[in-house]
Amino acid sequence: MIFKSKWQCLVPVLGFGLFSFFPLHAQISGYDVAYPSAYLLGLSSQGVVSSNPMASLYGNTAFLSYQSKHILDVSANASYANPNTSPLYLSGAGYLSFSESIGFGIRGKPVYLRSFPADERFSNYAFQAFVNWKFNPYVSFAIQVGPGVSGRLGGYSSYSWNVSVSTAIQYENFRFGILLESPGTYRFDQYLGSERLKEKLPERLILGFGYKWNDWLELQLEGSRKFYESTSVDLNQKSQFIPYPVKTMYSGNISLAIGKMESFQVLTGVGREIRMEQSLRGFTTGSIGVAGSFFPTWFGEGLFYAVSLQRSGMSVKERDGAETRMAIQVQTQF
Repeated sequence: MIFKSKWQCLVPVLGFGLFSFFPLHAQISGYDVAYPSAYLLGLSSQGVVSSNPMASLYGNTAFLSYQSKHILDVSANASYANPNTSPLYLSGAGYLSFSESIGFGIRGKPVYLRSFPADERFSNYAFQAFVNWKFNPYVSFAIQVGPGVSGRLGGYSSYSWNVSVSTAIQYENFRFGILLESPGTYRFDQYLGSERLKEKLPERLILGFGYKWNDWLELQLEGSRKFYESTSVDLNQKSQFIPYPVKTMYSGNISLAIGKMESFQVLTGVGREIRMEQSLRGFTTGSIGVAGSFFPTWFGEGLFYAVSLQRSGMSVKERDGAETRMAIQVQTQF
């Protein structure tokens, strides 16, 4: 190529230099924490302190020790940001109550997600087996272990181990829950076709407090700390780590469940979630949902449903990252 002047030659050279210096953070998109069930979405909750199996099956499974039913569950959710719709994200789980003190289960669920824009879409799924142990009438423990896999533009990662441990404490009308999760490190050998990407997802610690006011009203509070300072992002063996301020790594929610699950229940919650981008952005969430028994006179007892709607970024426009999430869930207990 022949340039008519030195200035015309300088423009593409500078453009190439800027592209080489800045593209990596733009290409490697961040993510939000996922709500793997419709019941959790209706509460804007991670399920660390909920005693309802439609929530604890995907959150703190130690609370399953306080009930004696076997469980099968499936849930689906999607997001909308005008005019785009995300893929359908599926979750599924099963639980076997082996004895009064021990239970086993399996579950597959999204851990971290990003749906928009489409060329920055990201998903991380965990497929875990778990075991619960009721230590005494008030305290239960659980461990959840299994492979995880991430998906980005161009394909899927190698698998890594997702490991979490949790504790449930229940005394009269009070509940307390703790969950610590390590989601793993994932490698993409053909990211964007030819790049090599390796990323470690952040561990998280979640604490929760719940109180059953009466048979018709339950309140729960959750607080979460995500350890972004322990993450790593390497593209072609070059670190793209961003040192976020620790004060931005906290999130939480307050939730209410009104009514009885055996008949009809209204779910609602507000919270703050963190989105990992050039900075850790806090988004306010508000949610509403309904849950209950699914036509017991037709299908018998033990078949439940939940349908929920959540707005992420209540004071933010969709072009700035807000989205609307929808979910539906069906569970059978026997």
